[in-house]
Amino acid sequence: MKGFILILHIITSIMAFIITGIILFRAIGGLLKKYELKQLDVKLPFVATILLYLQFVLGTILFIMYMVEFSSGEVNVYQNQVLKGRFWAVEHFILMVFTLVVSHIGWIFAKSNHTPRLIFKKNFLYFGIACTMITVSMVMNIVRYAI
Repeated sequence: MKGFILILHIITSIMAFIITGIILFRAIGGLLKKYELKQLDVKLPFVATILLYLQFVLGTILFIMYMVEFSSGEVNVYQNQVLKGRFWAVEHFILMVFTLVVSHIGWIFAKSNHTPRLIFKKNFLYFGIACTMITVSMVMNIVRYAI
């Protein structure tokens, strides 16, 4: 069960990264006047936010499972690795909650503004931050499990 939830969490993370990357790419193109505003520029922030909420739910389930394992003593690895794992779980959780908040604010601004330039600016700012935080989180995860 834990493995299945982890795989779903990773898939939604990659999808959120790709969609926020597309939003960021289109926002840069819109600010440089290479793209005109389309419905896609208002709908993609909603999709990215939904994916981040799904990722949040899956991550919360994984976090609870990890903490139950940790507190029950099932995690019997070297103390240093256990300490790093517990710290990473909390750090990752907080980072992704902040990412979700930033994404949600960006989606609200994207749907409530009416001028294309302002929508592109808000998408660039908020989803640029979200994309960066997702990237940092993914890289930290790769480094943590690769080393």
